[in-house]
Amino acid sequence: MELTTAIRQAGLGRVGVGALLLAKPDSAYGWVGGEADGRGAQVLVKALGIRDLVIGAGITATAGDSKALRPWLLAGIAADAVDFAATLSGPSAPMRNVVLGVAGSSTLAGAFYLLKA
Repeated sequence: MELTTAIRQAGLGRVGVGALLLAKPDSAYGWVGGEADGRGAQVLVKALGIRDLVIGAGITATAGDSKALRPWLLAGIAADAVDFAATLSGPSAPMRNVVLGVAGSSTLAGAFYLLKA
């Protein structure tokens, strides 16, 4: 697969995750456990959804232009690294290990794309 295509697909995946968190914040139950049901937690989950939707759209739109892509990849790497660290230090939840795997691999993939793009 061509690198630009892989980057664009990763961006679209982030858009999808962001849209899901924005539309259904209670879907974060597997990430944060029972706390996801609270109204305050849902506000934060929606904010994370918007964050990922915007970063994903930026990555998707700039995938063919390495100079324009760079700040979007850096934003994605930072967001994923923070998600990993926060999840690692957070409470046990049903999908905690899955989230750690996704956040960790997304951080590494973003760094790889940054070096190769």
